[in-house]
Amino acid sequence: MTSATRPADLKVLLGLAQGCRHVVELGTATGWTAISLALADPLREVVTFDVVARDEPGRYMRLVDVQTRRQIELVIAAGNSGPRDERCVDLLYIDSSHDRLETVAEVLAWRPVLRPGSLIVFDDFRHPDFPGVHEAIAELELEGEPRGTLYIHTVGLTQNQ
Repeated sequence: MTSATRPADLKVLLGLAQGCRHVVELGTATGWTAISLALADPLREVVTFDVVARDEPGRYMRLVDVQTRRQIELVIAAGNSGPRDERCVDLLYIDSSHDRLETVAEVLAWRPVLRPGSLIVFDDFRHPDFPGVHEAIAELELEGEPRGTLYIHTVGLTQNQ
């Protein structure tokens, strides 16, 4: 299960998501993170994108109640395809290709629906096999805070979003 969010990072992510009503995840994988985000807040909507249609998210979705399933929208598309509507995103969680160019493209695609105070959380910031995440953050000049393998940027608090 190398594509699942690590438990310690999930704990941080759930803490960051408190009060966030519209969360977007780029990189669904098994669907565990999206389900956890929905279970943590019955008012939260989670839209999760993945380029690969996998069986796992559907299997795990069947294990949760109908209300939780209604909170989650699974989208088979690249994260850099951007938002499907103009709703503001409170938290954008990027755990997709880990490639520098694709990560930059994802941030730029979602930037129009991120408001001041929205969070962008990058997974695998310090992972030696995925230097593209760190490189993308540096290229975009995003100030933030590393926590575990995550990097947290708050939109609008610096001159660079």
